[in-house]
Parts: sequence; C-alpha cells; structure tokens
Amino acid sequence: MRVVAPRNGWQWLKDGARLFAKSPFTWVFAVFAYWVIMLATKALPHAAGFLLSLLMPAFAMSFMALARECAAGRRASPLVLSEGFRSRLPALVALGAIYLAATIGVLGITAIVDGGVLARWMLLGEAAQDDAPTGRLVLGGIVATLLSTPVFAAFWFAPILAAWDAMPPMKSLFYSFFAVWRNWRAFLVYGGAVLAASLPLMMLFGMAVTLLANVGGSTVSGSPEARVGAGMLLASPLLFGAVAILLASFYASYRDIFPPDRSVTSGVLEAR
Repeated sequence: MRVVAPRNGWQWLKDGARLFAKSPFTWVFAVFAYWVIMLATKALPHAAGFLLSLLMPAFAMSFMALARECAAGRRASPLVLSEGFRSRLPALVALGAIYLAATIGVLGITAIVDGGVLARWMLLGEAAQDDAPTGRLVLGGIVATLLSTPVFAAFWFAPILAAWDAMPPMKSLFYSFFAVWRNWRAFLVYGGAVLAASLPLMMLFGMAVTLLANVGGSTVSGSPEARVGAGMLLASPLLFGAVAILLASFYASYRDIFPPDRSVTSGVLEAR
C-alpha cells in the first residue's frame, strides 16, 4: 500500500476512460446486464433485494475482472463477468452482509432525526410523504452522508483485497479504510473530477434525450412522456458508458495504491 500524489485522483478517471475505450461494447453490455438485474429485483419481494445486497461485492469483482483484462491488453469476453462469483465467493458474500448491516445501522441512526423517512425509502422503496418536514429530511441526508463516508472508505478496496489478495473480510475492510484515509487528498481530487465530468455529461445526455425523442420518438404513438421515455431509452448507452468509465476508474485507483510489484501489506506509509 502506498500514498500517492493528489493529482493521481484525476488520473484514475482518465485511466478509467482508457480502459473503457479498449472494449466499449463489452463494458456497455456489462452495465446494461447489471441494470436489467437491478430493475428485475424491483418486481420481486423485498427479500430478493436483500439477497442481491449480499451479492453486490461479487458483482463489483466482475467489473474489476473486466478492467483487469482490458489493462492487460487481452480481448475481454462477457464470460469474464462471472469471475466475481468464482473467486472467493463466501468472503465476498460476507462483505455484502457486513455492508448491509452497516447500511441498516446508518439508516437506523438517521431515523432518529428524520422519523425514518430516509430508511423507509432506501430499504422499502416508500416515497416521502408530501407533509414530511423538509428540514428533518435534509438533516437526515446530512447525517447519512457523514456516517456513510467511513463505510464507503472501508468497502472501496475490500472486495478486491478479499478476492485477489485472499484477505479475510475484516482484514480487507481494515486495509481498505486506511488506504483511503491515507490517500484522502487523491480521493478528494477524484471526487471533484467525477463531479466536474458529471455536469457536461448530464447536459449532453439531456440534449441526446431531447434530440432522440424528436427523431426516434416520432415512431412512438401516445403522450409526450412516451416520446421522452423513448429518447431516454435510445440515449441510455451514453449513460451506461459513463457508469462503465466510473467502474473502471475504481480498478485504476486500486492498481495505483496497491501496485502489483509489491506486497499489499508493505509500505503502508510510503509516499509517491
């Protein structure tokens, strides 16, 4: 593990775009398949959603395996997306259970300040009532953000460390947390770069939806909402590509902070 320069946070996003460009169709297919799975669970009982939460680290590792193939210059096959379910799956499921428990704990604390509105929306999909106090909702969101930050830090690298470096779940969480904490400047730059890239992307996506709603949506009979829906569907590959670049940048951050040419547990305080 090493401490990298703050500017490396911007480089992670650039490397993510480079990895995406090596196999864009496979990346878009992978994100689309994941989106379909997420959408399908909405029609299933809540228990299916909890089960899917346990498998989230395995899904994450499938994307990391795809990024590794692209980084090595190998032809990426859709079959690589099954690697997350073939590499130390019990450890990944354990991480999923810990993450679910942490999320429920965070939402339980936010329920004290917002009356459980955020928890019901996140866990049960119940929308906030119109008469819900706005101030309490905002406060609940702030509390959730503050409490979730260390959770995200602990889980940022944990699936990769558990699957590829054979770490036990708790040890992977420990090293992930301190890797992010020691590199907080690079992650701050990375977050700023993601936000800066998101603004023009959303503008471009909105323009694409409008254009495609007018052109491709002309074949759709019905309300203007149906035309907009058709435009969003046609423009979805743009959004899938952006998500793919973000996922590939996770791998870039891992390989920068945990280089392959040295032990994961060595050089904890080493600066680059």
